[in-house]
Amino acid sequence: MVAVFSPGAAAPQAGSAVELKSSKRVFPQTIESISVAGDDAIIAFSGVRTIGEALRFVGCSLWADSPAPHDAADPAPGVLGFRVFDLQGECWGTVKSQPQFSLNQILEIEDAAGGTVYVPWHDSLVVKIDRRSRALVIDPPAGLRDLNK
Repeated sequence: MVAVFSPGAAAPQAGSAVELKSSKRVFPQTIESISVAGDDAIIAFSGVRTIGEALRFVGCSLWADSPAPHDAADPAPGVLGFRVFDLQGECWGTVKSQPQFSLNQILEIEDAAGGTVYVPWHDSLVVKIDRRSRALVIDPPAGLRDLNK
């Protein structure tokens, strides 16, 4: 199975018990192996060996308990502390939180004056993540910054 995780979400580990949920069914599964690359992962489930067995999971959502928090020496993958720039190169501030309310994840950005700007996490808004320089590039709609003032 190929899974796409919410940005900043930690992937479950091999041996983790998870649930695959469709609109009508819940399939408890155990992760046999997982290969993670960024926010994407390829997951093999224990006991699922054929395409036919795997097809029942098409369109399902993967639910798992969050892994134990990381310590400061091993920070969780995400964008906390990243600087946020718009397409014109203007710095909006630094990501201080990534709250998620149901399916809606947002970036809470602290600007230079200590104010807070909220930016929804969406592919059309967050256009580039540069992990090496710890920076995000966003393409915000007109007036988004002023909504938070």
